[in-house]
Amino acid sequence: MLKKIRQTNLYNNLFGFESNIDITKDVLVLFRKNVVIKNIVLLSNLIYTLIFSIVSIGERSNWFLTILCIPVTYLVNRTLKKMIYKDKENYLRQQIAMYICCFYMFLSALLIYTRLKTGLSNSFFGEAGYILLYYSLIICSFYQSKKLLRSVYPWVIVLLTIIHFSITYNIIFNNNLTAEDNYLIIFLKSYEFRDIILRTFILLIFMLVLYISVSITEYLSEERKKELIRRQEVEKNYNDVVSDLFKIALNPKPRTKAEENEGLLLSEMSYKLATLNGLVEDEALKIKKYANIHLIAKIDLDIPADLASDERFKKLSEESKLASLVLRRLQLERKTEDIIRAHLEGAADLIVENNQSTAASDQVVMLCDMYISLRSARTYKRAINHNNTINLLENVYRIYFDPLLFDRFLRYSEDFRDMFDNFKEDF
Repeated sequence: MLKKIRQTNLYNNLFGFESNIDITKDVLVLFRKNVVIKNIVLLSNLIYTLIFSIVSIGERSNWFLTILCIPVTYLVNRTLKKMIYKDKENYLRQQIAMYICCFYMFLSALLIYTRLKTGLSNSFFGEAGYILLYYSLIICSFYQSKKLLRSVYPWVIVLLTIIHFSITYNIIFNNNLTAEDNYLIIFLKSYEFRDIILRTFILLIFMLVLYISVSITEYLSEERKKELIRRQEVEKNYNDVVSDLFKIALNPKPRTKAEENEGLLLSEMSYKLATLNGLVEDEALKIKKYANIHLIAKIDLDIPADLASDERFKKLSEESKLASLVLRRLQLERKTEDIIRAHLEGAADLIVENNQSTAASDQVVMLCDMYISLRSARTYKRAINHNNTINLLENVYRIYFDPLLFDRFLRYSEDFRDMFDNFKEDF
């Protein structure tokens, strides 16, 4: 149930801290913390109103204070919202908002406790309100700031001590106790003094544990931020180097119109051979796109610096995958040309790689590319007619292909001849 609540957009907008936060920018992190704490303050005020509504049942005098909480809740939330959102990147303003949120949470819990302790005959409500003081300290710890806790803790000790002596047990205004000559000795032996010492001791232990927890979390956050900054620097350097390499590798020479047209023909032939070889439609379409991807793909590795870290990584990952696919296609194109030239120039003994281990998609594209290259004029050879091309494929080049795929191509070779001839007539 809690997992489903955390996955809702409402929860993420109000209290989420999982995405679209660049932890290397302290002001943006503090801004998001202020937004979350502001919403917690609003929720706390609503809970305080509910508490007053519950305890006011049967207590007519408390309804006025309950009603008064509503406009106070609105004004506090409106003021905090205005301060937080007015200048998101003003670190000083965000720090002021942080201190105001924390002191308001503690003071409001203190006032609630005071009201419940002094305004009701049932002491249970007062002790229940005492828990809110610990609740306010936990809210302050959400900022994960040791400096903040060091600023808040002295106020907590001083104010709670005053409250213990004036509200919890009303010792300061106890005339019977102060009238005694030895009132100090009586007080030190009293139950009230022991209870105050116990309350203060438990509070100090709680604050110490809270401070240790915040210290550990703050340390880990700082180390994570430093590590992320180092990774971003490495990523930037890597991106610059890879971008330059890709620009060189992906644009070795300008493509002529004839080469672009042959790329279109190769896509169609590869798609047909893939379907003839029994591949499903989706796989055949992928091969069709792959055959021509080195001519149509537009790769942009210049990622804008103002993008969020997650978006920048996602964009870089997508572009890198595309660039890797294009490089693979260029390598296959070069391999096809090297094999053809090696056999035509009598240097076939230099080709030691058996292409039958190549992926099925590469084999389909390479076979069609080899047919088109043999039938077209190149700088190192003349164009070869269909029959001679098939003879060369059968007698020389079939060793580089899967036998089943090659036999399927030969069986429908007349179809591929028609595709090539019609294409040449169109262009």
